Amino acid sequence: MSEASARRPSPPSSRGMLIGWDPETYRQTLERIAGDRPVAVPHQEAETGSPFPFRLKVLDADVPPPIMLHPHGEQALTGFVREQARGVPLGAGNRNYKDRHPKCEVAVALTPLRVLAGERTTEELQAIASGLELPWLRSYLSFRHETAIHSVLRMTPGENTAALRETAEAVERVRDGEGPAAEAAAVVRRLQQIFPHDRGVLLALCMKLIRLDPGQVAVIPPGCLHTYLSGQAVLVMGNSDNALQAGLTKEHVDLCELQLLTGGGQPQPSPLPVLDVGNGEQRIPLWSDDLDLRRVVVGDDPMPVRVGPFSVILAAMEPAGITVDEVTAEVEPGAKILYAGDSATATVTGPSQIFVASTQ
Repeated sequence: MSEASARRPSPPSSRGMLIGWDPETYRQTLERIAGDRPVAVPHQEAETGSPFPFRLKVLDADVPPPIMLHPHGEQALTGFVREQARGVPLGAGNRNYKDRHPKCEVAVALTPLRVLAGERTTEELQAIASGLELPWLRSYLSFRHETAIHSVLRMTPGENTAALRETAEAVERVRDGEGPAAEAAAVVRRLQQIFPHDRGVLLALCMKLIRLDPGQVAVIPPGCLHTYLSGQAVLVMGNSDNALQAGLTKEHVDLCELQLLTGGGQPQPSPLPVLDVGNGEQRIPLWSDDLDLRRVVVGDDPMPVRVGPFSVILAAMEPAGITVDEVTAEVEPGAKILYAGDSATATVTGPSQIFVASTQ
């Protein structure tokens, strides 16, 4: 199984069954184990075959991922239809739109997490331009008909090289301190070691920096440039495969399309309040009322957790044991397991953090 969660599929108990979660094969596995028992799959997504209109994954930003943008609904539909009409193959490296759908992203911090998303305010950018003595940024801020990020995206290769050189020299002059300039200098130092000649370093300097403590949550809306600077998180994302890369990458970057998408500005990231229901459990609101997502911190003692009728359980940073009736599955860090059956109380052993996604 591509998600090697359980050592093997469990036999069905009197209430339900636990199997390794693989969106491509789970139905066949369920049917094989269930035998004559009917398998009801709620809210099945027509295009993905998944009962969940989102994906869960663990992200480790030891190396920051590419800066990317997930288009909003109108952008995705327009772009998909346009590329279909042009005959661009779905698997082509220069294909921007794989489907018609927008993609929201929710980041739940597992460790102290630093997120770059959206764009800093004009006041912050002016403080950075002054504090770091950056002529290229000061020049772009004086041209008030576009955002600084849009200006970076339309730089020529020569302008990009010159701005990167100016920025590297400026960072060497700056001592540790507080405020936007010191913060931006720290971001540049982090990225230029890994991506010394990448336009993404300039984009990152202009992007808003969000710090999340473990358990805190942020929403990255469609249409918002973003990446993760450091830390570990569980990402909850829509099923769309649309992701336009903008920097910190050697993959295809369509600067013209990115300029089009960001020309009117970007929606900004925002914190997402979570509901603490006690006993180490939080409920995380998502974009669909049909879905329930919970984060559960399991200590040294076993903890009861409600599952079903259809739940995917993700072990975040440490392995976890999941027991329903007398059937137990061991879930490795970053892996997922599916429970299908009657609503039940599972027993979870740790210490671990688990995420339980269930249909209503």
